[in-house]
Amino acid sequence: MNPIYVKHYSESVSFAKALGLAYDALVHGPSAFDAMAVWKALSERIAQGIYMGEGLLLPHTRVPGLSEPLLAFVVCPPGFTDIQVKAGQVPQFMCLLLSPAESATCHTQVIAKIARKLLNPQWRAKALAATTPEELTTLFEE
Repeated sequence: MNPIYVKHYSESVSFAKALGLAYDALVHGPSAFDAMAVWKALSERIAQGIYMGEGLLLPHTRVPGLSEPLLAFVVCPPGFTDIQVKAGQVPQFMCLLLSPAESATCHTQVIAKIARKLLNPQWRAKALAATTPEELTTLFEE
C-alpha cells in the first residue's frame, strides 16, 4: 500500500505540526469521511499511546464507511518533538493510518506491512536518507 502523503523533515518538528499536516492531506485525499469525528477518535487513540518502538509513532483509528485504508508516512531523522516516548529513544517515523472500521483484517494487514518495512534495517536507512516525496514513495513499492 502506498501512502497518500509523504513528507521528510530535515530538522526537528513537533509531533502536533507533522500530524496536523498529514491528517489534512488524508482529509483531502481520495476517500471522504467525517473529518471532525475521525479527528476526535484519532485524538483519543493518541492519548492512549502511539509509540510502537523502533522510532515509530503510529497514530491510527478505524473509520466507519471508509472505502479503503488511508496512509500518511512522515520521516524526521532528528526526531519529532513534543511527544513522550521511552527514555533514550527518538521517534523518527510517523505512520498515520485510517482504516475501514468494517474490516479488522485490513487494519492489521496494513500495520503488519508497515512493521515489516520498519523492522528491516536497510529499509529504515533508506527512509532516513530519502529527502524527496518521490524517494519516500518509491520505498513503499519495494
